[in-house]
Amino acid sequence: MSKYENEQRGEVLVIDDEPSIAEALKMILEDSNYRVSIALTGRDGIEQARRGQFCLTITDLRLPDMTGFDIIDAICRDKPESLFILITSHGSEEVLAEAQNCGVAGFLLKPFPPSEILQLVASTLATRRASDAGASCLIALSAAATETPCCGSDTR
Repeated sequence: MSKYENEQRGEVLVIDDEPSIAEALKMILEDSNYRVSIALTGRDGIEQARRGQFCLTITDLRLPDMTGFDIIDAICRDKPESLFILITSHGSEEVLAEAQNCGVAGFLLKPFPPSEILQLVASTLATRRASDAGASCLIALSAAATETPCCGSDTR
């Protein structure tokens, strides 16, 4: 069983204080067979992330109770393998740079078409799966190398 088994079901947490945006994202993602939970505050989002096993969190940058960066920091303390997409209508070069420094997998400026969020979610999850598969292959190759003598070595 993969430690990211929930990615196969596509369980996504959406954190946005605007109910219409959160619900729209939920509909868009559910129409593409992702399972979606919504949080309308940063605190609720952090609590849901701690209790759940989400393959990805999509969070707004500015919420009334905290920033998206605060949310990312809090979730990563408990689950450092978490993936994030940051959405905002307040984008700037500084925000983009900070998002990259925080390890955010994707960044979208509102408003965005449904195809953009779907493409970003799919590519983010595909990158995670490919990375995990590569790590598994390296571990297997390393184990095989220690068990198998080198070519031309004496095996007697």
